Formats: sequence, C-alpha cells, structure tokens
Amino acid sequence: MTGRSRWLVILAAGLAAFLAAGTGSYLYAHDLRAGQVTQSCGARACIPGVKAPALLDALKGRGHECEDASGVWLCEMVVGSIGFQARVNVSDGGVHRLTGTVFHADGDPLTEAGLAYLTWFAVLPYRDDPAATAQIRDWLTTMIEADKDTQATILDYAYVLVTSKDDAVQLDIRIPT
Repeated sequence: MTGRSRWLVILAAGLAAFLAAGTGSYLYAHDLRAGQVTQSCGARACIPGVKAPALLDALKGRGHECEDASGVWLCEMVVGSIGFQARVNVSDGGVHRLTGTVFHADGDPLTEAGLAYLTWFAVLPYRDDPAATAQIRDWLTTMIEADKDTQATILDYAYVLVTSKDDAVQLDIRIPT
C-alpha cells in the first residue's frame, strides 16, 4: 500500500468514526418539536429543538474549531485534504440558518464522508421524521450526483445546493423571511 493510499484509508476511517460517534450528539433527544416545523427565537423563526450551544459543543467535540462573528458561528475542521465548514446562524440560543460546506483538494469529487457531512445538515430540521429524512437524503444524493446547483423548499425550509464550485460543495438551509 502506497503512502497516499494509506493516508486515504486513515482519512476515510477517521471520518467514518467522527460521523458515527457524533450522530447521537447531534440528534438531541430532548425537547423535540412534536410536529412543529419552526419555533420562535426572538425576532426569528428557528429549527425546533436545535439549541445553538449544544450544536456548537457537538461540533467542537468532534474536532471543529469555532469562532463567533456576531451571532454567526463559523466552525472548521480539516482532515487530510478535505475541509469541513459549518456556519451556524444563531438568535436567542436557537438556530435559524445552517450552512455546511465540504472543500476538496484538486477538484476531486465529493467523498462519501463529505456526502455524509452534508446529509447530516440536510436532515437536521426533520431528524424526528424518518420518511422526510429518507426523501431529503435521496434528493441530496441525486442532486450531488447530477452535479447540479439547485434549490428546493421542503416544508418551511429553503435548501440551496451549490455544486458548481471547483473545490467545494455547499448546502444552505434557512427559513425564508
């Protein structure tokens, strides 16, 4: 096995462990929305049950370095030649917008770990609804495989997927105002 192959195997194993270990932390078993698709958080509508401090602690606990820029947290992590970035827009402790970006070197295609990272963001608003999460996963996978910039409205959330950048794939989830 060459040095590059060994690093790719280590990267893939590390990312798989990161995603598997972090899933429970991300799903927040408390205060779930009970059919509600938004909740008030100050002057904004936010994702029910997603508390910014818990989300940021989970990201930090999995290796992200986070910095606050006036209510918009930017969390970044680099594993090998892949960069992961989460932008979390916060209001009164709630989350009203999420952006997940996966940067990949040399125009390489999105890896399975990158797809899993973006999928986690995509299903977060509907984490309690297995049918909705399955549909969102299918939609996201199809659009990424088609290498197609697109947007969709799913219940109260706007999903914007950008695949046209040479070195990144970005998914933005927000509640239209």
